[in-house]
Amino acid sequence: MNKKTDNKFFNLTGLPQVEVEKQLQERKKNLKKDKNSKSVKDIIVSNVFTLLNLLVLILFIIIMAIKRYDQLLFLLVNFLNLSLGIVQEIKAKRTLDKISLLMSNDTHVVRDSVLKSVSMNEVVVKDLLFLELGAQIVADAKIAEGTLEVNESFLTGESKTVFKSKGDFLYSGSYVVSGRACAEITAVGDEMYISKLTHEAKKYKNIKTPLMQNFANLVMVIMILLIPTTFIFYFSYESNIRTENKSEFLLGLSGFMIGMMPSGLFLLTSMSLAVGFVNLAKKNAYMKDLFGIEMLTQIDILCLDKTGTITDGTMEVKEVYSYPEAKKVSEDLMTSIISAFPDDNPTQKALHHKFLKNDYFLKGNHKIKKIEFFSSLRKYSAVEFEKEGTFLLGAPEIIFKKKFAKIEKDVEKHAKMGYRVLLLAQTSESIEQMDHNTEYQAVFLIMLEDKIKADAFDTVTYFKNLGIQIKIISGDNPSTISYIAQRIGVIESKKQAISLAGLSEKEIIKIAHKYDVFGRVTPEQKQILIKTLKQDNKKVAMIGDGVNDILAFKESDMSIAMASGSQAAQNVANLVLIDSNFSSLPQVVSEGRRVINNLEKNSVLFLVKSILSFLLAVITIFHNYYSSMDGIIFPFDPLKWNLIDIFFIGTPSFFLSLEPNDKPLNKNFLNNILKNAFFFASLIAFNYIYLLHVKWSDQTKRHDHVSVLLMLITSFMFCFLLFKNCLPFNKWKTLLFHSMIVGFLTFGHWTFFRKREFQKVLFNITDKIYNHLTVFILLAIINIIFVLGMIFIKQLTAFKQELFNK
Repeated sequence: MNKKTDNKFFNLTGLPQVEVEKQLQERKKNLKKDKNSKSVKDIIVSNVFTLLNLLVLILFIIIMAIKRYDQLLFLLVNFLNLSLGIVQEIKAKRTLDKISLLMSNDTHVVRDSVLKSVSMNEVVVKDLLFLELGAQIVADAKIAEGTLEVNESFLTGESKTVFKSKGDFLYSGSYVVSGRACAEITAVGDEMYISKLTHEAKKYKNIKTPLMQNFANLVMVIMILLIPTTFIFYFSYESNIRTENKSEFLLGLSGFMIGMMPSGLFLLTSMSLAVGFVNLAKKNAYMKDLFGIEMLTQIDILCLDKTGTITDGTMEVKEVYSYPEAKKVSEDLMTSIISAFPDDNPTQKALHHKFLKNDYFLKGNHKIKKIEFFSSLRKYSAVEFEKEGTFLLGAPEIIFKKKFAKIEKDVEKHAKMGYRVLLLAQTSESIEQMDHNTEYQAVFLIMLEDKIKADAFDTVTYFKNLGIQIKIISGDNPSTISYIAQRIGVIESKKQAISLAGLSEKEIIKIAHKYDVFGRVTPEQKQILIKTLKQDNKKVAMIGDGVNDILAFKESDMSIAMASGSQAAQNVANLVLIDSNFSSLPQVVSEGRRVINNLEKNSVLFLVKSILSFLLAVITIFHNYYSSMDGIIFPFDPLKWNLIDIFFIGTPSFFLSLEPNDKPLNKNFLNNILKNAFFFASLIAFNYIYLLHVKWSDQTKRHDHVSVLLMLITSFMFCFLLFKNCLPFNKWKTLLFHSMIVGFLTFGHWTFFRKREFQKVLFNITDKIYNHLTVFILLAIINIIFVLGMIFIKQLTAFKQELFNK
């Protein structure tokens, strides 16, 4: 944008370009830290300095102290996990930065009497901002010319608009609801009022998704169990262990701590979300928060604004109906009326095209006394002339109020055909004198058509098939919206549509769940609707593109803006559709489902390890306290866990997390994975209890016997879990499964299986199995029955759910 300023509003020159360049060279830029994008340094620090890594450091010190260097493989695993996590997050950050650059919030300034579009980072003190409907105020400024209505809820928390005129102060972070003005910048960057507030009270709040809350609770529970259990373990053995076995005990203690730590689970989560983020970017969706991917899959109610969402936002004047009793409006007067209002929205653009033929400087010859610009709260605009009186342009029922019955038949006739109907009315009173008793004369009804997007019906059908309730919330006439809503399958009859004009908050709360289409809705009423719909723990998403949607955005669980919409709406939204295409949403939801479903499936593997470690520790402690046999140490050392972790948990989980998965989500995410994980962990623990009570031929090596056999049982169980997660098999999952088996056997041979101690113990165990063949067969049968029983119960539950859905 680079054109002469519109002199019918302003006659200002702005800063010379030379002065701007001088300030930029002196680094007086409007730079602010992006709260949505961490630096590379921040990413590295947040990944390295964690409680889990502190525990890894402690384990490293313990193992170095006992000189068991062969057990340090876990460091390599943790280093790879850490590196992959950092690399994936940096990749996601760079993708985010590229999209941010493409979507950079440019602002309009007047320099050397020329209106220019520049980056918000390049405005300087004394620059002249050009502000109109939907513009975000990017720096503190003072109005030099014109009038505005601005929303300062970002600062005050109140949603009411504030009127600003020449000399009034504008705060960065506010946005324009109505009007047009030029304002001189008084402060940029850290000198702005909002920047000082941010430094004093860093209160930026991320959205809290169920996954975030579940994992936060999981970490807390694991830490609560891990730390005291470790101390109990240590002190219970300190007085009973022989000096020569101290190193073996510390090795077992390290194995317990490694088994309990779910570090791989958090790596898998962050990497899965980061991959999902990059995939969304490829689908033209800009997600500002990684965990927002999950929130998309949790929504129960999807609220849509009509214009720009289910319609393409390109208005066209189709018909003009004149009232014969009205005083004739000349072409020149109509030109003066329409040109009084900026073409800053689709409706005004259509009117400019019809009556001004898109001539930007055509303005008519009638002298304007005062202008009141359109706002979503007022729902009309007004222009007062010195001789011709005042003309209002906007919603017919809002302008005529109680006398709407006079023209209601004409309005409804066209609204039922899907047209947006505007009324041009005239009064002899001034703008300041107008009140609810003012008499208006209808001059024109102007019918505009907003074309429905070709894929709107398919997109709405997709969400309805998912069980998501669709509601349309718009400022238009409810008859107009009802016609469109029926066309795209949101409702079946007009009875499901209602106007909110004049309704109180209590009345809105009562009807929020009864209707699916709401017309003549103000921004504040949108917010009330969203708040009401969120009751009963429902997750509500809001899609819109204008400043009138911002209050609803802030109230909703998930806000989605169109890139073609207002700058302010994009800044508030959690997700921005770069191509402004409503039909992109199914792909976005599908990506979210893939991430969360695969996380649920693969998380079981990690939690089995954590729960099993805790159960084995508790059993071992109780055994040594209450058993008459000699004490034993924890059955897994770090190396054994590393073998299982690499080949049956971490590596396959990452690859399996990339596969397509569009199944309906289980909302009891944590309960589901904990239930499955606890079952398999308990099954292995049951085997451990049995093995502890077998009388081995060589009682002095009883711990070795138990440890080796338990390692084999655990490996087999994790192999079964991996097999289960690979179902249904295809070529690449078959390759993955067999590769992990070969890797486990090969790596296990070089690190564990070929050791003399293992072979000796295995020989003794084989002999013992032969002597107690019946018992071991019974044990195997019990294991198989448990597993098959769990599968049967799961299938039965799924079948019942399917019958219930039908």
